[in-house]
Amino acid sequence: MGVTARLTVARDSVAIDALVKKTSNKDANSNILLGSALLNLSAFDEKDILVGFLCLDDVPCTRLGHGAGPAASWTQEAAGERFKLGSTAFVRVCATDPLYEIEAASALLRAAFLHIPSLQRLLMAAGGELSFTEPGLSSVFSRVASSKEAGVVLYEASRETVVPPLTIRPARVEDHDDMLPILQRCERAFPALSKLPESSRPDEPFALTRVVAGQDERNRVLVAEADGKLVGFIVMTSDVDTGNLAETFDLHPFDNFLPPEMYEQQYEEARTVVRERKLAQLRAEAARREQLEAEAAAQAEGAESRDEAAGETAAPSSNPPSAQDTGAGDAPAGGGEQQQEEGGEAEGADSGEAAAVDAATEPSISAAEAAILAEAEPTEEETRAEMLALFAGTALEVEPTLFAVTMLCMDPAHEAQAHEFLGPAFAAFNDKLYCVITLPHDSHEPALMDAMTRVAPLPGSLFPEVLFMFNRHALIPDFFVRLGTPDDLEQVATLVAGMPNSADICASFTGAAAAGTAVVAMCQNELVGLCTVNPEVDLELLQANFALSSHVDLAYQPRAQHGEIDMYTMNPIFVHRHRSFLAASMRLLGKAALYYALPPGQQPPDMQEVLAQVAPRHRTASEKQLQAEFALYAFTRQAAFKRRRSVNAQIVIAGASECGLAVLERLLLDPDLQFNYLTLLAPGGIKVGGMVCQYTAGVIARLGLEARVLLLDAEMTGLERDSHIIHLSDNSQLSYNQLVIAAGLQDQSRYRFAEVDPEVAGLLVTELELAADFTMNDALVMNNILVYGSGLGAYHALSVLESKSAIDKTRFLAPPGRQAPLVGVLLAMAAEIGLALPQPELLDIASLTIVKPVGPELHATAMVVEPGNPAAPSEEVPVDLVVGCEPPSVSHALFACLNDASLVFDGRLVVDSAFRTNDPSIYAGGTIAKLSRRFSGAHLEFYNSRDVGTKLAASLVAHFTAVAAAGSDGQPDTAAPQLTGLHRARAVGCSLPGGYHFMFAGGPAAHAAPSLHAPENGNEIVTTTDRGQTRMNLNADGVVHSIMYLGRVPISAQRMGCLVGLHVNYFNQLLPRYQAGEIRDLLAFLTEPWAELLYNESFGGLREMLLELGLATMSLGERNAEGGLVKWVTNAQDTLLEFTRARASELPGYNMPSAART
Repeated sequence: MGVTARLTVARDSVAIDALVKKTSNKDANSNILLGSALLNLSAFDEKDILVGFLCLDDVPCTRLGHGAGPAASWTQEAAGERFKLGSTAFVRVCATDPLYEIEAASALLRAAFLHIPSLQRLLMAAGGELSFTEPGLSSVFSRVASSKEAGVVLYEASRETVVPPLTIRPARVEDHDDMLPILQRCERAFPALSKLPESSRPDEPFALTRVVAGQDERNRVLVAEADGKLVGFIVMTSDVDTGNLAETFDLHPFDNFLPPEMYEQQYEEARTVVRERKLAQLRAEAARREQLEAEAAAQAEGAESRDEAAGETAAPSSNPPSAQDTGAGDAPAGGGEQQQEEGGEAEGADSGEAAAVDAATEPSISAAEAAILAEAEPTEEETRAEMLALFAGTALEVEPTLFAVTMLCMDPAHEAQAHEFLGPAFAAFNDKLYCVITLPHDSHEPALMDAMTRVAPLPGSLFPEVLFMFNRHALIPDFFVRLGTPDDLEQVATLVAGMPNSADICASFTGAAAAGTAVVAMCQNELVGLCTVNPEVDLELLQANFALSSHVDLAYQPRAQHGEIDMYTMNPIFVHRHRSFLAASMRLLGKAALYYALPPGQQPPDMQEVLAQVAPRHRTASEKQLQAEFALYAFTRQAAFKRRRSVNAQIVIAGASECGLAVLERLLLDPDLQFNYLTLLAPGGIKVGGMVCQYTAGVIARLGLEARVLLLDAEMTGLERDSHIIHLSDNSQLSYNQLVIAAGLQDQSRYRFAEVDPEVAGLLVTELELAADFTMNDALVMNNILVYGSGLGAYHALSVLESKSAIDKTRFLAPPGRQAPLVGVLLAMAAEIGLALPQPELLDIASLTIVKPVGPELHATAMVVEPGNPAAPSEEVPVDLVVGCEPPSVSHALFACLNDASLVFDGRLVVDSAFRTNDPSIYAGGTIAKLSRRFSGAHLEFYNSRDVGTKLAASLVAHFTAVAAAGSDGQPDTAAPQLTGLHRARAVGCSLPGGYHFMFAGGPAAHAAPSLHAPENGNEIVTTTDRGQTRMNLNADGVVHSIMYLGRVPISAQRMGCLVGLHVNYFNQLLPRYQAGEIRDLLAFLTEPWAELLYNESFGGLREMLLELGLATMSLGERNAEGGLVKWVTNAQDTLLEFTRARASELPGYNMPSAART
């Protein structure tokens, strides 16, 4: 019977509690265990039925149902030297179905040791001898101590007992027949590590035999056996091109894989070359400045002499200057010359003395020379660049300190033990310090990579593979964790020596050690890691700005169990110990969750990969709540040993639109996949703003893009699909495995006029750029501003100019016949409430011509014409600024790029329901894309861009998940799924002159044909007050079709958009109460406390889940069965109560029934 074990998740709780109750007649309280224990594992049979549960803790305890009172104190004493935090754990709960006891116990215990690599020993305190009904446990646990008084027996199980180590030996030619099947199985799952070297003639028979037979001092092959059966092999070589690696990766932390003395020699040689070059440049520049100053002084002196001579000639001879006057007049000149000469003599004397001193003792230099010497000191970046220039491609005089793994093939059942090859591998290359592996970006990682360090590539690298490294010293097993003490400060200083913030780390450690909130990692009595924790956490701030309830349950975890990581550092050799170190730190400090706040611009911590990023809130419960300006990461008890699968594919998102940002957000927050190579092309930076913006500056800060995304200020100008290369506007190139085009639609005024005269580009801005950058000073110096276009952005631009007192200097122009449909809705609403909005002059700008600039500002003249009337006179008007507000369209440059790449374009970039173009490695979404006719042909600009981006990213996630599950070589599944779940409304709006605001939110149908009125057979709910008009249109089924507002109150368009798509029954009897005349202010009614749940960001997902369950119940014919739909309604109510309880801090207006609080 096949039994598998995995990490326990919340949905397992009910089955776990039932199993524990059945086997031990005790209550497990698994929800509490999930948040407090070290590790929870569940075992399932082939029908996915729970048959086992294992809970481990990192504090001495007795097994559930086996002793209490004196048993606990005796257990702690008996554990003694056997218990070492970080490498030992106690069994708190172990429950197995009697029919599966042996299989479930074996799977659970094996999974425990494989999930925690540092775990060396399990201890279990049970109330007496292990029962014969638990043979799975009794076969691996040995009795080590007992107490009749306490009624407890202490058992121990070592890693070797549960996971027998592999037998590793050199390969022999006769192993070929056993190695070949393993190679063939791995060729699909890990093709890069199953590729035979060219020297073995892989296309001919017995190539593997030739690899084994070709072993020598530089090439080794090892095989692994389990129970006498060959289960894996590894091929290694010390012939490695370190020069090629040094040109591609940052190898300086590893001494460029050179012996330390050779690296230091090259480093100092490069420093000397850089220093001498900079000295020569600086001294030449100083000499040039001195010469210019001397020439200027000579010219000034000559001019002064000529002035004096002219004065003497003009003076009357009868009134010569007196001797006293002459002395007074000549003294400054003569004295100055004398001082200059004396200064020169003194300087000459100093130079002579300096030369003498230089010859005898230490040189004495001038302040200017000292400044030059200081400025000439090479920076670390300059030195490393010079090392690359000096030594790249040169033959090494010494052997590098590494060997490389070229093949690694394991039987799937033993793949998790591949790290056992490392010890024998280093023994085979006894003089090497590092082991390296390279993998293509589109290959998924084998289990061995969990023990290795990913090496960062150099900026601009086009190297097609990822480099992993392992240091020999990381094999040292003596790793443990304890509380830090003030006596550790000296070792802490040694650990952080050379870091730019070493003084801050030492100061933080000193304070934390005194307060008992510092933890250290030790290895062979050497301090190799430290963590200081601030026990005070502002949970209110975190809950208001982040989806904290997705990671912790505050009902079970009081404030005292939360802490914030202040300082953290680990010796790079032991980076694979991050999880064990942080888990032990939480136990020592009594914490269930640790948080790390990362402000923008700060270097991410080296343990970031083991932390889970907490999703930022796009909408806070109250706009008055304090906004967090940092990204938040969490490390919790229940997820301490949950490993996300690494994805090293190079994913490039072209365009920082809301869709592009949503793709990034979804990928960054994926709970199962870790995307390591994300790049965002954001020409001009990430622009945020506007009343309907879903990615405000605060949300961008809380996303922490800089920590995990490469941001490039460049746009795509060329695309080579065959070689997967992107050409950028800064003349650089970028490799990709998956490309996402999300550039969106933009106003094209700037590009249209700049094509004729590039200089005019500086005069043109968009309404968002105007809102972000236009200042009161600009309003003062500019006299002629044109707002050009008739979209909603034009009214927003007029509002901005009005707020800066520049409206009187502004003309509003728009070509006839180009009015955006939503402008018609705005004007109709304005007419209903009697609001007079500015109307554009129906004129077009034929050309823009730069006038010769006077000063730094640009000035131009615009030729304004009346389209369609050639007889009408043209008008030449002066222009200081043009605000482009035309209906957005696709950039001409981007269209040319896509067209040259032969991507299907039909007014928009055509995609399938998985957002793939006709090239399966190129995706597109947002306003630039449309579905193919096979999938309705709908334009995605009518959908919520964030929703589209999230679904596009989900398609990428599904692709990588399917590739990993199938063990394929990365070829995508060609079957396109049905496009579902695009439920968020698209909200648009703007500020208006006069302090008014307009908002329109609706689904795709509402945006495809915007209207003030409800669809046929629908209902309209309209209220008008002194604050403005609010309209809600219902379709014939009573579902909200659109909602719009025009008035003086600034409202959250995204919050109002949450209501679109909901049935009117969600709104507290809105329709009958409106028809009865009770609702006089719809906006006020929809913002009352009862509606807060509807605006919660997680409510949409809850609603979808309940609907799916309800539909499934009815489809199974349970509607009329006993308890059928009634049972579902009861479960739905319980689920809603649990949802509200878990988010009580987000929903303060709701009173919870007492039964739901527990």
